[in-house]
Amino acid sequence: MSSMKWPDRRRSSSITARLVGFYLVATLLILLCTNWFQFKALYKDLDYEDNDFLVERIGSLRDIIARHPDALRDQIPANKSGQPNRHLVRVLDAEGSTLTQSPEMAGLAVDLFPPAVTSAEKIGRGRKYRAPDKRHYLLNAAWAERAGNPHYRLIQVALDITDEDALMSKYLIRTAAAVLTGLFLAALSGVAITRRGLRPLQEMAEKVARITEADLHQRVGTANWPRELNQLTVALDAMLGRLEESFARLSEFSANLAHELRTPINNLRGEAEVALSRARSEEEYRRIIESAIEEYERLSRMVGDILFLARPDRPYQPVLIDARVEVERLAEYYGNLAEEQHTAIVIEGDGEVSVDPHLFQRALGNLISNALHYGSRFGEIRVKLRGTDEGGLEIAVEDDGMGVDPAELPRVFDRFYRSPQARQIYNQGSGLGLAIVRSIMNLHGGTASVASRPGAGTVVTLRFPAPRHGETGATLAET
Repeated sequence: MSSMKWPDRRRSSSITARLVGFYLVATLLILLCTNWFQFKALYKDLDYEDNDFLVERIGSLRDIIARHPDALRDQIPANKSGQPNRHLVRVLDAEGSTLTQSPEMAGLAVDLFPPAVTSAEKIGRGRKYRAPDKRHYLLNAAWAERAGNPHYRLIQVALDITDEDALMSKYLIRTAAAVLTGLFLAALSGVAITRRGLRPLQEMAEKVARITEADLHQRVGTANWPRELNQLTVALDAMLGRLEESFARLSEFSANLAHELRTPINNLRGEAEVALSRARSEEEYRRIIESAIEEYERLSRMVGDILFLARPDRPYQPVLIDARVEVERLAEYYGNLAEEQHTAIVIEGDGEVSVDPHLFQRALGNLISNALHYGSRFGEIRVKLRGTDEGGLEIAVEDDGMGVDPAELPRVFDRFYRSPQARQIYNQGSGLGLAIVRSIMNLHGGTASVASRPGAGTVVTLRFPAPRHGETGATLAET
């Protein structure tokens, strides 16, 4: 654990940066939507007020023209203290000749105004115009009626909205400054909030980093973490549990391996020391060498089994074979050993299976060998073959031997595991046979299971999947 390397931060993206980025985008959208709504609302309010003012002004001029046309000149606003009037008025006759107008109206041509409407029509919204002197106006026009003539006089009214447009421009600039300031403050607060929110994750990382192989019993979920980290703590605790179990199995595996290797090595060393203790005859040396060869073969088989288990993903060549034919060949191979123990090997059923023939032979051979070594003398070993509903094949190897204690059943497929009773009955084994069987079944996508009762025998069942489409038949002899 002390040599743990943290990932290069230059190559990994920061969660803080991501969250702050998302927070800024959300804040920007909120600020833009809010301020744009306020800006448009203010703009529309001013526009409505300006248009209502022009409509009201046109209405009052219509009344004056209809009742007191001589008082029309008094309605032309005069300048106050040198300041131009905000609204301008022009009155024309039906032929388009100007009867009276505000002095500033001379800069606004008659045709700039929208089409005039009669008193029977609703006055529409005004038209905006930007003069060459950069002043902005809102223009509108309407006909005034008198003595039944709807086109008696043409009224044109202009409202200077330059100050209002300047006010809206300043408001827009101030709004942009407020948005930028809000984003800056949001970035600062986002960084602080995110770092504070991620502090439990950093504390969890520090706690996990302090866990070494010596204290894998510790668990992360014992602390009071935020609810959002519950799933992570469960996953980490499950991982620590698997690591603890793996370390325990590795330690046990190392101890069992040392124990299994120590026995043949001690035998070889003891025989060599005895042989060198005094002069021996040629026949005695021959027996010592033959005994040593047996131990060498045992070591060689053990090393081969260990190498096989160390390569669970080894390549294999599955072909469709007649399982009964292969079982019969294995029964013939183990026939001499079965005769010595007065044990019969009975085969029931048949079927085809898609496997690597050599691996199939090794897996089933291990089961028959175990049944011969741990089964009862003058007994029977039954190999039953039957098809499954899914199109696969199930092979069960049954014996009537000593059986396995229920507490030991979960460990029978572990490497180097042998019960004390099994060691007493047959001390030449290494405890790798069933581990190899399970590895071969995993390689073929099948399963291996065991059922047993002490004193009543053991049943090991292999379940092979259905053959894949396109595989052809073959036999062990052909491969």
